[in-house]
Amino acid sequence: MRKKLSKSEYRFLLTELNNQKDRGIITKEQVEDMSTFYEEREGMNFIRILVTIGAMLIGLGVLSFIASNWDYVGKASKVMIIIAALGGSIFTSFKLETNYPKTSKAMMYLSSLIYGAGIFLMGQIFNYGGAFTGAFLLWTIGVLLVGWMVREKILFIFAHILFLVYMNGSFGDNIIVYSIVLISIFYIGNKYFSFSKAITFFNNVVALNFVLYFLDYLKVEDIYSAIAFFIVGLIMYYTKHGLNLDIFKVQGVITVGISGIFLTFKNIWETLYFINDGNVVAIGFGIVLLIYLLNLVKTGSLIPLIFTCMLILRYYFDTLYDFMPKSMFFIIGGLIILGFGHYFERLRKKAGGDINEKNNQ
Repeated sequence: MRKKLSKSEYRFLLTELNNQKDRGIITKEQVEDMSTFYEEREGMNFIRILVTIGAMLIGLGVLSFIASNWDYVGKASKVMIIIAALGGSIFTSFKLETNYPKTSKAMMYLSSLIYGAGIFLMGQIFNYGGAFTGAFLLWTIGVLLVGWMVREKILFIFAHILFLVYMNGSFGDNIIVYSIVLISIFYIGNKYFSFSKAITFFNNVVALNFVLYFLDYLKVEDIYSAIAFFIVGLIMYYTKHGLNLDIFKVQGVITVGISGIFLTFKNIWETLYFINDGNVVAIGFGIVLLIYLLNLVKTGSLIPLIFTCMLILRYYFDTLYDFMPKSMFFIIGGLIILGFGHYFERLRKKAGGDINEKNNQ
């Protein structure tokens, strides 16, 4: 399978290979051989966007028309309408696949929406009394199977989003088995998309959401949940592996930052019976977190700087809002933010200069 590169990366690679060929370092045959291992990743295509929007509008129009006359249609006719709409869109998608692939994909997206609408409408027709979140589970499974079979990344990611809705609507229910099975399928399925960074990102979002659900299901106190997420974030950032490590690092820092800021509030620490003054522990943790984030900022990454700024502003608002004139309060706050922006710009320029020096050597 060819490795997919962005448009700029692919053109840069071809330019470099041709330059090396012109210098006599490699031959034309070697350039052609090496080029076969790479291909340009398909970006946002205007035609694809246009036909997708068109298909969605047609689908919404048809569904709107059906909904406005829904009460006047018998049960059998309702079922036939749903089946016909779903079958027609799927048939059209496969019929156009060879000659009009972009329109075919648009119809496939429409089919996934009709399938989801059909699940809810079937429940309404037959007065199904289950929780609405169950419909999202069925919708997830259907979209997941189609996305996997036709290897359509957008549908595969959409299945993640549907499952997030299902999971977040099922807090307090026992969905542990469903979650573990589907999360495993999500990670395994990523292999069929050449371990896409976007899919890895959503894999991790679903997994982190499951951790939140599971801790809530076990009725774990907020302090322990925040500590657990802080540790998970550190593990994501520092664990070495070959699965889109940069995505894990970014999400690890975000997880550490969010959970870390929660741990800077005294109330959360005072839920522990052995802590009388949570303010001392919260401030101590805040200082440690600030030092840690500043250490990460030295790498030139934007996200640690954002959380550093948020942490400083959190203490600034909490401490001085009631004691300073409002105009002075906002002016100083603005200066703090501008200072962080200027500092990050300097880091980026320095990083760019270092890269240019390496390229010139």
